[in-house]
Amino acid sequence: MLGVVLYATNETKNPCDFKHIYILQSLEQPGVPAIICLDEYINDESKGKALGHSDIYSLGEALWACQDMFSNSKAKLGNKRILLFTDNDDPHAKDKSLQKQVKSKVADLEGTGIELQLMHIERDDKKFDIETFYKDLLAHESDEITAMASASNKFDDLLTRVRSKEHKKRAMVRTCISLGGGLKLGVGVYNLVSSCVKQSAVKLSREKNEELKSKRNIILQDTGEALMPHDIKKYVLFGGKKIGLETDEITEIKQFGEPGFTLMGFKPLSFLQKDHFLRSANFIYPDEKTIKGSTTLFTALLEKCLEKTVMAICKFISRRNLPPMFVALVPQAEETDQGKVQVTPPGFHVVYLPFADDIRETPCDQHMPRANMDQIDKAKEVIKRLQFSFSSENFENPVLQHHYRNIEALALELDEPDEMTDYTVPDEERMKSRAGKQISEFQDLIFPEGYSTGPGSKRKAPAAGGGAAFKRTKTETTSADVDIKTEAMANRLGKLTVSVLKDFIKKTKISANGTKKADLIEAINEHFDI
Repeated sequence: MLGVVLYATNETKNPCDFKHIYILQSLEQPGVPAIICLDEYINDESKGKALGHSDIYSLGEALWACQDMFSNSKAKLGNKRILLFTDNDDPHAKDKSLQKQVKSKVADLEGTGIELQLMHIERDDKKFDIETFYKDLLAHESDEITAMASASNKFDDLLTRVRSKEHKKRAMVRTCISLGGGLKLGVGVYNLVSSCVKQSAVKLSREKNEELKSKRNIILQDTGEALMPHDIKKYVLFGGKKIGLETDEITEIKQFGEPGFTLMGFKPLSFLQKDHFLRSANFIYPDEKTIKGSTTLFTALLEKCLEKTVMAICKFISRRNLPPMFVALVPQAEETDQGKVQVTPPGFHVVYLPFADDIRETPCDQHMPRANMDQIDKAKEVIKRLQFSFSSENFENPVLQHHYRNIEALALELDEPDEMTDYTVPDEERMKSRAGKQISEFQDLIFPEGYSTGPGSKRKAPAAGGGAAFKRTKTETTSADVDIKTEAMANRLGKLTVSVLKDFIKKTKISANGTKKADLIEAINEHFDI
C-alpha cells in the first residue's frame, strides 16, 4: 500500500480540510494509473508548479492527514511507515505552538504503531542540521546502538536510503537468550540473505477467469472413503514390526525443550573454522517488545564480545517440535559510510555448527596429476591480473530483471521493455587487455602443443606428405641443441615445447603417466631426482 501527501502547497485536497495539504494519491495498492500519474509529475514541471508553494502550513496537520489515511484503510497493514522528505531542518521556527503540535502528533503516531522515518535533503546553500529539531523528535529507545544518518544532496544516495527501507525487516522468529540464573533478553532472528524467485503462476478458471483454489484429501485406497485427521495413525518400523504412535506421542517425541537460545559458554573467534560451514547464517538484534531493557543488555554483551574477540556458544531451538542446534553467536560492530548511513548493522551472526555426525573426510586421489611450480606461479599471475573489487550487491539477477521489465511493459502499455544490462557476462575484452599475455602463457604450460581451447574446435591433423616428416626433423634438430638436464635443474622445462620433451623421453626411455606437458615435465624431473 502506498500514498503520496504533499504539504506547503497553495492547493488543498484532503478529507480533513487541512489548509495547504494536498493528497496526490490515496493509500492503495500501487497500480498502473498511479505509476503513470507520478511519471507525469516527474517529466512535466508544469504539473508541480500548478500546485504552488505556501509558507503557511502545519507539519502536524500533514502527519495527521497521513494518520487518517491509515485509519480509514480497510486493508490489514502489517507495518505502517511515513517517509518524511524535507530540506527544512527547523520547521515552524517562529511558532513554538506549531512545533509542540508536531511533537504531540509524532507521539500519537508511535502510540498507534506508525513509524516516522526522516528522508532529509541537504541544499547546496544550506547545511541540514538534524540537531535543531528532528533528533529529539525521532529518538527511540531502540536507537541506542545506531547512529542517525546525515543529510544528502544527491538523488542516488536518497534513492538508496529509500530502497533500504522499502522492505521491512521482518523477524523469522522472536525469542529469548537465556544467560543463566533466570536472566533473559529478547531478540529477533532475521534472515539476511535468501533467494529471490519469480512469483508462482496462479491458476485461473477458463470459463470465469477466477482464481482456482486447490484442496487436498486423503482417500482410503480400498473403499475410496475420505479420511479425517483422527482416522489417521502413524507408525515407526522397529525390529521388523510396525509400532503405532498417537498424535500426542509424536508431538512429545519431537520436543527437546522451550524455543530460544541457551548460553553454553564462550570461545575465541579463532576456534571457528571455514569447514564448519553448515548453512547460511542468521542475524539477531535486540527486541524490546519481548523483554523490556533487552537493548541495554544486548549492547553490553556485544561490546564485551568485540572487546575480548570471543563468540558465544549456544543451544538454539527455533520453534517447537524442531530439533536443537549448536550455534556460534559471532559479534559484529556497526559500520557507517561518510554520510553516517549504516552499512553494517551491529549484532550477532548466528552461525550454525555441525555435529560430529555431519563432519566427514573428503576423499582425495593421491595418483591424480599435480601442477608443477611453473604452472602454479603462472596461475597466480593470472589471478592477480584479474582481481577486482567484488560485491554481490552490484549484480542483479538478469533472469528476474528481464522478467519484471516485460511485466512492467505489459502493465504500462509500453512499446518495448526498458533496456537491461547483464553484468554477469564476463568482459572478455577487458580481461584480454589486462591478462591476455599471461592467459596465453598459462595455456602453453597446461595444454600440449597444437591443442585448441576454443569452443567446438579440433586439433588440426598434420598435412599429407612432408608435413609430419618436416616436424619430426625439426624436433630432432631442436632437441639435440638443448641440455635437458640443465633446463630441469634451472626449473625451465616449462619453456620448452612438448615435442622436445617427448623426444627426450623417447630417447631416454622414460615412462610418463600421460601425454600432457605437465606429465612430461614431472617424468623428467623424477628421472633427474629433482
